[in-house]
Amino acid sequence: MILRNLDLGNLVGTGITELAMKVVAALIILVVGLWLVKQIVKLVKKSKAIQKLAPEVQTFFSSAVKVLGYVLVVMMAVTTVGVPTASILAVLGSCGLAVGLALQGSLSNLAGGIMLMIFRPFHVGDFISDGAHEGTVKKITMFYTTIATADNLQITLPNGALSNAAIKNLNANDIRRLDIDVTLSPAADKAKVCELLLGCAKANELVLSDPAPEALVTVTEGGLPTFKLRTWFKSGDYWTVYFGLNEAVQKTLTENELPLAHQQVDLHTDK
Repeated sequence: MILRNLDLGNLVGTGITELAMKVVAALIILVVGLWLVKQIVKLVKKSKAIQKLAPEVQTFFSSAVKVLGYVLVVMMAVTTVGVPTASILAVLGSCGLAVGLALQGSLSNLAGGIMLMIFRPFHVGDFISDGAHEGTVKKITMFYTTIATADNLQITLPNGALSNAAIKNLNANDIRRLDIDVTLSPAADKAKVCELLLGCAKANELVLSDPAPEALVTVTEGGLPTFKLRTWFKSGDYWTVYFGLNEAVQKTLTENELPLAHQQVDLHTDK
């Protein structure tokens, strides 16, 4: 009886020892594995092949490598403890529906991120608008896109919603068009006003000569003449042209005693 108790005690002690060794081994795999994943991600970012890709593709690919690496390390650690891989896969399969429902937003963002990488409606550095937010794209990851607004606020947009939205990319074309509308009294000399507006455009060095600036005349519903100054410029010069032309137009009309009834600015990005 005593021998049986001793054998049982030795068996229990051996089992605890083996379990403790497995747990220690799993912890070592986790620590070393996570460190290796970080090093691999750094090497991936520095590789010449990756650096040839667009910045948003680099970020997306690096994020994918990191997530895949973490999953593999955790799987190895759990397997080392003694949990069979088949059992893990079975549990994951049985919980797949529940996890999918719980993370459907994240999965949608992941799918949206993949779509953004495939179709690439915008790149890092582009100024975009989705109708609710607008700003310069700073980073595109697997799940979210980060933009900086004109007043330097950071906004994180979910890729799922972004991939399904109507995106306005203001940097997609090399040149953009700016329309400045001014409404004056019916007594205004139309030919003179058009000449003054064209003079403002030609005096601005950033306004392109091809396509040439235009000064057009339309009539509002109230019968007031509206003069439209249409100019073209490089996309990167938008703010400089915008403020420069508005100031020049107001100053010129005031100097010629042609006060504005009201002014409107219409921005175009197509040629």
